[in-house]
Amino acid sequence: MTALPVIAVDDCWNRIGVRGDRSCPELARVVHCHNCHVFAAAGRRFLDAPSPEGYLDEWTTRLADPIEPAGADVHGVLIFRLGDEWLALPVEVLVEVTTPRPVHRVPHRGGLLAGLVNIRGELHLCARVDQVLGIKLREEESDQTARLLVVRREGERWVFPVDEVDQVHRLVLGDLTRVPATVGRAAVHLTRGVFTWRERSIGFLDAGRLFEALRARAR
Repeated sequence: MTALPVIAVDDCWNRIGVRGDRSCPELARVVHCHNCHVFAAAGRRFLDAPSPEGYLDEWTTRLADPIEPAGADVHGVLIFRLGDEWLALPVEVLVEVTTPRPVHRVPHRGGLLAGLVNIRGELHLCARVDQVLGIKLREEESDQTARLLVVRREGERWVFPVDEVDQVHRLVLGDLTRVPATVGRAAVHLTRGVFTWRERSIGFLDAGRLFEALRARAR
């Protein structure tokens, strides 16, 4: 995927604004940084920036892709990487993809339960999904997180770290193949099947079983 340009801006809202120490004298007048002309000007600079090389061609190709025929069992899935494994979850359970933030450990608890993480002012349980799936992370990966996935199903929310997030993909369930016998027993139980995307083998996780496994292992 073509990278978007990096626009240099003075992100004062993260230092002295509502996301910082709130010392900006303009806050008394505008109440929130979203109402400030500095914030608006930064947004305009981003929107007015020239597209990177190949960006328009890439999206032209994407939008020209044929639409799946009516009646096909198509699901939107989010593709992400955990260790060396590429996985996918249905977008129906996805709440948001967010940047890493501190995880507060729960006393006398460990293993699967990494701790509690604050997402938009609410504390959520943060789980190590690699342990549920039996995925072995390299030592340097176990201490690094690229993104946090916030997922929800029937009122139950979990947050878990992943090493890379790719994009939303349209999956035709008929394209799924059986999980290879070389995959661990835990992963087989939690995976509906495997599909190929960009020469990668992607495991499509069963959201219901994954939530059940998280609930059971966290007790």
